[in-house]
Amino acid sequence: MSKTVLLAVDAQHYAPEATEFARELAQDASGQVVVLHVHEFATGRFGRMQVDCLEGAAEQLLPEIISELRAAGVTADSEIRETHVGHVARAILEAADQHDAWVIVIGAAGHTDLPHIPLGGVSHRLLHLSRRPVLIVPRHAPAAAGAPGPAAAETARPVAG
Repeated sequence: MSKTVLLAVDAQHYAPEATEFARELAQDASGQVVVLHVHEFATGRFGRMQVDCLEGAAEQLLPEIISELRAAGVTADSEIRETHVGHVARAILEAADQHDAWVIVIGAAGHTDLPHIPLGGVSHRLLHLSRRPVLIVPRHAPAAAGAPGPAAAETARPVAG
């Protein structure tokens, strides 16, 4: 069985928590991590345009992630692929098949007002299409200055007037 962890990253909404989780999985399994970013392109009146992130953002981010993983003693490599708009999940699955990935790790799309729906379009499609395990790693909420923590919120009660 392959011990390759496929870490799919979004350069525009990078979730370092997913990288940390992939690192831990690879270390525990004595495996490797393949860090993947998929560029989305749309073709229209003005030609072919990259729509997923700023040009060069992924090319700058992936070497930083690889360096961090290797510094932790994990065998790691990166890959950038291209696809048409709306086909990122399928491109991730193709990469997982080609690398015989043991598991696909992806960061949650972000925080929403709906507490139990941390999924974006790509992670949601991965869950429906994949025949491999898919781990969606939630982001940690940034602590707001002066905001009460969860314990304070639980104990706060409205005062009757």
